Amino acid sequence: MDGRAPAPAFRLISSEEDLPPDITVPVPPVNGSHGGATAAAATATSSHLGDGSEVTDGEGGAREGAGAASDFFSAFSFGRGGESRGGFRAALNQLLRRGNDLEAAAVNHRYTQEERARLKQFQSIDYLAPSSRVYRHWLAAQPWGRYWDRWLMMALIGVAVGLVGYFLHLSVHILAAIKYHGTRWLLSHTHVIVGWVFNITFSLALVYASTWLVVNVAPEAGGAGVAEVTAYLNGCFMPKILNIRTFVVKFLSAATAVGSGLPVGPEGPMIHMGAIVGAGLSQGHSTTLGIDSGLFRRFQNPKDKRDFVTAGAAMGVAVAFSAPIGGLLFVLEEIASFWQQSLGWQIFFACMMAVLTSDTMRSMQAAIGEGQFGMFDSVFFEVKTQLTTHVLMVVPAAAIGIICGICAIIFTLINLKVARARQAFFKGRPAKWRMAEPCALIVIFVTLGMILPLFFPCTPTQCVIIQGETKPLCPEGTPQEIKRIVEDSTELYTCSRTAHDSEIPPEWDPDGKGGGGGSGKNISVPKAYNELATLMSVPGEDAIRHLFSRGTHREFGYAAIIVMLIFYFLGAAWTAGSAISSGVFVPMLLIGACIGRLVGLVVVDIAAAHGAGSPGAPPGVFLPPSPWAWIDPGAFALIGAGAFMGGVTRMTLALAVIVMEMSNDVRILLPVMVAIMIAKFVADAATHSLYHGLLEVKCVPFLPKDPHSTISLDLVEVRYVMAAPVVTLREQMRLGDVRDVLRKTRHNGFPVVRDTPQGGVCVGLVVRDHLMKLLVEAVKRGTCQHLEVPFSDLNRQFVDASALESEAAQQMAVLEGRPLTPAHFPNDPSLWDEPLDLTPYINTSAVRVPESFTLERAYILFSTMGLRHLVVVDEHNRVRGMVTRKDLLGYKLDEAVKRSRSGGPLASQGTLESPNKAAGAPRAGLNRFLLLLTLVAAAAGVRFLVGFGMKALRGDAHDQSTDPSQFETQPGPVETAADAKTPQEFVERSLKENPVIIFSKSYCGFSMRGKQMLAKHLGDDGFKIVELDQREDGAAIQDEMLKITGGRTVPRIFVYGQFIGGADDVTAKDASGELAALLKEKHLI
Repeated sequence: MDGRAPAPAFRLISSEEDLPPDITVPVPPVNGSHGGATAAAATATSSHLGDGSEVTDGEGGAREGAGAASDFFSAFSFGRGGESRGGFRAALNQLLRRGNDLEAAAVNHRYTQEERARLKQFQSIDYLAPSSRVYRHWLAAQPWGRYWDRWLMMALIGVAVGLVGYFLHLSVHILAAIKYHGTRWLLSHTHVIVGWVFNITFSLALVYASTWLVVNVAPEAGGAGVAEVTAYLNGCFMPKILNIRTFVVKFLSAATAVGSGLPVGPEGPMIHMGAIVGAGLSQGHSTTLGIDSGLFRRFQNPKDKRDFVTAGAAMGVAVAFSAPIGGLLFVLEEIASFWQQSLGWQIFFACMMAVLTSDTMRSMQAAIGEGQFGMFDSVFFEVKTQLTTHVLMVVPAAAIGIICGICAIIFTLINLKVARARQAFFKGRPAKWRMAEPCALIVIFVTLGMILPLFFPCTPTQCVIIQGETKPLCPEGTPQEIKRIVEDSTELYTCSRTAHDSEIPPEWDPDGKGGGGGSGKNISVPKAYNELATLMSVPGEDAIRHLFSRGTHREFGYAAIIVMLIFYFLGAAWTAGSAISSGVFVPMLLIGACIGRLVGLVVVDIAAAHGAGSPGAPPGVFLPPSPWAWIDPGAFALIGAGAFMGGVTRMTLALAVIVMEMSNDVRILLPVMVAIMIAKFVADAATHSLYHGLLEVKCVPFLPKDPHSTISLDLVEVRYVMAAPVVTLREQMRLGDVRDVLRKTRHNGFPVVRDTPQGGVCVGLVVRDHLMKLLVEAVKRGTCQHLEVPFSDLNRQFVDASALESEAAQQMAVLEGRPLTPAHFPNDPSLWDEPLDLTPYINTSAVRVPESFTLERAYILFSTMGLRHLVVVDEHNRVRGMVTRKDLLGYKLDEAVKRSRSGGPLASQGTLESPNKAAGAPRAGLNRFLLLLTLVAAAAGVRFLVGFGMKALRGDAHDQSTDPSQFETQPGPVETAADAKTPQEFVERSLKENPVIIFSKSYCGFSMRGKQMLAKHLGDDGFKIVELDQREDGAAIQDEMLKITGGRTVPRIFVYGQFIGGADDVTAKDASGELAALLKEKHLI
């Protein structure tokens, strides 16, 4: 037996009695989707939906690790109404349980049964419009050979995004200046308490305004928006993320949140707003405002809209970092699912226009104060002192990559855990509760930000170095043994100004600007400053500039940097995702800069311990033109910024270019690349990237560019993942039959077949939304005769989500048999007997693949072409199944591999791994990560990283690698069931090794029922399956079953070696609750 499922019978469903026995179809919402419901109350178990295995799937992977934390919190109830309403108990449970967030990048995410239901709420969208006759008529009327308008649109979007970026940064700068300058003045003229009152009042007002807008006006504007834009461009329909209301709230909320001083940045919102501008201008109208310009109608199709959204996101990155090439590479590497060379050229041009506009506006602003227009100062974190690099610089860069990779894992886990806890806590509570979180965070952040610097003494200064110069400037009377060189922009905080500042003689600063030629006034150098306040009492971008400064080796000590690192790390991880519009790019850069600066201090101390350094410089400090001048904490801070951001986002190519463009330090490119790659490899071993993890938390059916599996998916046929049977239509149908299909199913795509001597052959596919529009239009006209709906009307759903909502009432009325209006609703019931010709609306280019098509190629085809439906046919072009986005999710691929192993022709091949072995992949990923950590740390110790700093690093690595919770070691070789030489030995070892095991046969219906009962409580991977019909000694094992249990029939089910019965016994135990009680007693659930 080859395991091939029998060919299902395909027929039109025209009445409730005609439904196949495995389909339950209540009246659906209008915008229901193939593969998912739009309302939690609507349930369906049709295999057409691909949900058959999910109904009894249980909690799946999330059951793992729920143990102690769940048992502990089950004794308490903190929230009103228990966990179903959320509350403190549910939030703490989400924070403390292991869950599914700690999983290697190559391991597919496992969803709980509740999360799988949430996955069904999302629809998908095609990248290419349905190639129907009406579409081709519309396309023929478009000016196909005209390209200038596309380039013009890119230019207009670029100018608009540039203006948005400029005004966003200007707004943030004004608000931050009021906050920090006002606080600084009060600290120097009054008491700390007065400064704290002003700071917290002003900051709290800004945060309240930010969160009020998000919660009450446009919840879709919350967060960074990068994950949502990525999901949209991946093919997921994300309602209202691209409308004008979201844009306005995004701008105002981001400006006030960043200006308040929270550990957030404007870069993520800038990407989202760029995407909104790209969508809005290209479509030429706004449903929210009720405006239709009538322009650029040729771009009102799904492909062009997504292309312009991609361009807008790229422009957002370009303006946010002043990195036009980085913006192009960002969407290519991280966001875009479909790419064409011509699109790359257009996005390159658009990014250039966006940055040009933004720089021109800044130049105009500078001209108001300085009287000179046209000078571009567009490098955000410009490093003016260029250092020569050395091959040995790769060693500390590798160490930075390791540390940043570890910290990125922790940062990502905290983000995801807090996101899950936030969902659990606010579940069932009024929306206003969400406003309390960011308000409480700003109170904590401001208070700690003003208290912590008080514990740091006033650090004396000696010399100052102007960025871009190589020689420090020292006041008269400075001793020859210099201990500290600082910038000229440190923070006094509470350090007294009563002692006069030191002054640099005019000959050192002839132009009054810190170096140059001419005459001018002296430079004032404070005699003391506060290290932590210099980092904490300024905006995040200014703190990054301090950390990037060159020649200031000892400006910040270990204590200040470590406190700043912990403070910003925890604050950014918690604030991200709260009810404000904000991003995490600036926090990631600052955290990485702190890590890199710490490593730089270690290297400087190692050099000082060996008596190295430039003459007259502080110990361990090399100043240009020394060949060792690369030992500069500011240089390592830049490397750390890129490495940490790479560990969190998993970007490589785009990130390296962005770091170069935002710093103007191309000489340090190679160490940056080394650190980014190592940080990515380390982080990949333990977690998914932050944005992909957030999509998993939100249960968005996102498809990665590359599928992950324990085996090559080229060994698995697509029939193991397809949903069947499929509801099919015919080219000519009664209008009443079409209504019945739409009323009784929730599918969003229907293959259309034509009768032939070989049976019904597939001629294309028609989507639900088009059928609904045809149905409503026929009812309005009172007849189907000569019914023609142009593509522009059919396509209105792709312009904005509001277009669907405006027709929802009419569509539901038609499905439920209610009148639209007394004037329009036909009294003649013969309308439903009239034939409806579907031929003009059939997508005749719908992609079809044979059953033997491999799953690997089906995935690539689906994701590369941006498909919504993939029809599976046999050798005669007869429909055999359907593949949708949700059928290709990672956990579905794992289930398909298991099905092929248990019942298909691939099961006999020895390359397939068992489910238990696959389930151990996360631990294997941790082992690989620890091995990589140990090897690189050992190599780093060969040359420079020795002494006290390296000993600490090695100690950390050793402690992690010998943590007994990470490994399960045994003293010698262990014999397993696979090594058994006799059937009796195999049975004994199998019962000993597996807590739950079922001896079954793949074709047996009773065995399948037994597996379903176990999967209901344990998930698909929670028990061992031994298929006796696929083993040569299957009969002999059944004889052993007879000796042990008194019967040879299958299935035979054991729990910890105890026989609990066959299929009927387990079904009865499940109905009585005895099975669940047994599994709980054994701590299996």
